[in-house]
This record gives sequence, C-alpha cells and structure tokens, in this order.
Amino acid sequence: MEYGNGDMILYNGNVITVDENDTITEAVAVKGGKIFKVGSSEQIKELRTKNTQMIDLKGKTIIPGFIDAHTHLDLTGLAASEFVVDCHIPPCNGVEGILRNIREKVKKSKKGELLIGQGRFDQPYPLVEQLDQVAPDNPFILKNSMHKYTLNHEAMKKFGITKDHPTQEELFKVEPGAIIYRDPVTGEPTGITEEDWNFLLPNSYSPFSYEIHKQGIKFGLDKWSSAGVTSIAEFVDFPESIRVYQDLYRNGELNIKIQWIPCVWGLHKTVDLDFVIDLGIQTGFGNDWIRFMGVKFFCDRGTVTTLASIQLNEMIVKCYKAGLRPYIHAIARKAQDIALEAIEAAEKACPGKNLHPRIEHMGNEWHDETFFDRMQKIGGHILPTAYFMRIGIQEWLQAKTERVYPYKSLLAKGLIVPGNSDTAGTEPEAYSPLYNIWCMVARRNKAGNLIGPSEAVSVMDAIRMWTMHSAISRFEEKIKGSIEPGKVADFAVLAEDPLAVPTDHLKDIQVVQTIVDGITRYHK
Repeated sequence: MEYGNGDMILYNGNVITVDENDTITEAVAVKGGKIFKVGSSEQIKELRTKNTQMIDLKGKTIIPGFIDAHTHLDLTGLAASEFVVDCHIPPCNGVEGILRNIREKVKKSKKGELLIGQGRFDQPYPLVEQLDQVAPDNPFILKNSMHKYTLNHEAMKKFGITKDHPTQEELFKVEPGAIIYRDPVTGEPTGITEEDWNFLLPNSYSPFSYEIHKQGIKFGLDKWSSAGVTSIAEFVDFPESIRVYQDLYRNGELNIKIQWIPCVWGLHKTVDLDFVIDLGIQTGFGNDWIRFMGVKFFCDRGTVTTLASIQLNEMIVKCYKAGLRPYIHAIARKAQDIALEAIEAAEKACPGKNLHPRIEHMGNEWHDETFFDRMQKIGGHILPTAYFMRIGIQEWLQAKTERVYPYKSLLAKGLIVPGNSDTAGTEPEAYSPLYNIWCMVARRNKAGNLIGPSEAVSVMDAIRMWTMHSAISRFEEKIKGSIEPGKVADFAVLAEDPLAVPTDHLKDIQVVQTIVDGITRYHK
C-alpha cells in the first residue's frame, strides 16, 4: 500500500525523536523521502507546498521506524501463511485441535505431498502414531521449533531414516550436532529429531514452490510492516528467499528495507564460505533497500559446540581478510568463549577493519565483567532477544542468577544492544517490537512470569535499542534510527504514547501507520 510522493508534513503529534537529547516535539516535515525539519506544528506547517501530503496526527505518537536486527521473516511468513499447518497452542485447542488442522490440510493435498506443520516452544504435541493416523499417505514434518521436529513414518521413509541410516557419523558430516533419536531397545527411529534440517533438505532448499515461497515472504513483510518495522536484518533460511527479495525489489513490491545474511556453517546453511569469498562480495554491497551484510556461523546447538576453536579462528580470520562481517550464533558460555576468542584473533590479524562483529544471543546471561569488556574493546555488538525470557526459566534462575537478559547492565557498560525478534514462526507474537519492548520494561515473559526485575530498562531505552542501536548495528546510524533532519523518513505512528501508558499496556499499543522514505506502506 502506497500513498503520496515522499513529501509530507505530519503535525499535531507527539514526536519522540530518539536524538541524543531525547527531544520530544510536535511535527515533522519530509521532502524527497528524507526528514527536512522537526519542530512545533506551527513552524512545520509553514513549509507546506501544493505537493505536500498533510497528515494531522491528532495527538498520536510518531517514533523512528523500528529496526529488527535479527529475524527469519521468510520462515515466519511461510509458517503463518496457509501453506503450513497451524499447530500452535493457542490458537489450537490442544492436541486434538492440531490433529484437526492436519486432517483438513491432508484433504486438500495430493497423496505423497510433503506437508509441514508449525507449533510453539513448550507446548504438547501429537505422537508419531497420531500423525500416522491423520496423514497416512503424506510425509509430515511437525516443527516443534526451529531446532526440533517430529516426523511421521511416511516422512522417515521419504528421507531414508531407518534403524541403520544415517549413522551419527554420516549425520554429522551433513549437520554437526544433529540428533535422530532411536529407541534404546529396538534401535528403531522414534520420529523425533533435532537440528537436522540440512539432512532433510540439503542446502536448505525450500520445500515449497517459488510462487508459494514468494507469497509467504510477502505475507511476512506485511506482518512486520503492520508492527511499525521499516528495516530488518534477515538471516535467510533458503536460497530462494534471496531471489524473492530481489524480485520484490525490482517490481516495487518491497515495503521493508532488507539486509540479508546467509548462513555458511550449520543449521539452514545456504552457501559455502569459500564460495562467498571467491565471489568477491563484501559487507555493505547493495543499496538502502536490499543489501548484503555478511555471513552467519552456528557455533553451538543447545549444549553441543559444533565448531572447534582453531576451526572457527581460521574461518573468522578468512572473513576479516575478505571484508565479510561475521555473525556468530553462540548461546552457551563455552561457545561464546570460542566465538570471542576467534574474533579477537581476527582483530589481531587484520587490525583496523571496523567490521563490528556480532555474537548472536550473547547477553542472555551475565558473565564476569571482563567478558563484556573484551567485546566492547573490539567494537562488537551483542544480541539477546527479550521475547525468549520464556516459561521454564524460573527454576534455572533460582539455581543461578537473576542477571539474565541483563539489558540494564549491558547499557550501563555502553554496549550496543540492538532490538531483535529472532522469530522463525514458532512464536507468532515475537515479530512485534512493542511486545518485545514490554518484555524488556516489565521483565515478564508471555506466561506473565517475572524474570530478573533488577535488569528492567526504561521505555525510552527500550525504544532506543529498537531504533538507534539497531541502526548502528546496520552501519546506518547516520541515515536512520532517529528523527532528525537529513535522515530517511522511516516512521511508525502509534495510537498511544508508549512513554505515558501503564507498563502492561505497552504490548497492546496499536501501530496505525508505517512510513518508509516518506511513503505510507501500512495504514490501519
């Protein structure tokens, strides 16, 4: 949806600029898709010309467009579309509701067609035998998360999973850290697998046709846009996704600015590192709408570290020499140690590169002071995800520390902590920045559990992480992340002022308009 020519005046509003002084004003003038001036409504309305689109905000709040610094829009768009069976509880009413949805999908599908379902973390799932009953002639993969799957017997047959195949050695050659669970007595596969997507679908090729893939991504783009998001860092999960984004850009259908990062090691690997290096492409290639930003490594899988220190060191040094920014997935402390040591080795071998390397999920818990000091020294960025303060963490907290997702402490050290959803379709609400901001401020998860309240941040700080910090992490702080003259006119218009509403209402604030380059891309 598009309105206007990029010249507009928004007035009679509450403009949260997120500039260095936290200025709040009333109006913004936009010319040629960029911010021309901010100030009082009286001042800004004087700039009106015959071509200016005038928008009376009527007291609504305007903030910089949200920037999602780590997400999987392609997976989420497909999971939320009609092509994947909805197995989330809620909205499904228990396991019976899931089975009912699968039956309906089977009725509309051809015999032998691969079907996929998507559920949530921490919910009940059907047994393999129940999946066999409702989909007797279709291979069915039920994704319990991005990392764990349940396969019916037709799916196991399709992918050649038997008592003897693949062996753990064969599996690890394709996907280090993957597991195919087998009955301890009979040795037969149970249908439960983890981290083996690359084995099921080599090279992460999409199980959907190109047109379905494109429709799923467009569905996802509209969801993010309706949440006030104007830019994302997309950790593409399929080679097809990169082609789809380019097609949408060429056809003028892209409503969100994309920075894409393919995976070169581990889950959803899309390309070999050496191929990217040989191609000669470097971080930053592209334009403001679609840009290549670097490569991702999976350093661990749950408790399994999949990369040896020497191996990762060599690859990160290669990235630095080639001008490729590394994004390293590391959740466990051991993996984070390995990742940080590899980055330090690359910084030493290639001084002055200023790639601002990222460790994805670092900051999920507090380590010793020197750990984060080392990251700050090399100009690295860390990305905990607020939404994942989910149910099940309470016992862990009591046993260890309340300093989990320690946003307040990380900001106090001056670290860059970009806002991000890291959603892949498991949690339908996670794509919303306002929902994540509520988690950061209220210190509550989706179940309402209070998590480490001493690490709560202000609403303003949470907004800043989702705007300016994310812009810095994109190397774009000079052109976006705040409402200041000369920057791009990327805005989210909110029905209410997040600085004034009760904390528990933050997640329920409605986005009424999303503007990108001075053009309305979403209007409620």
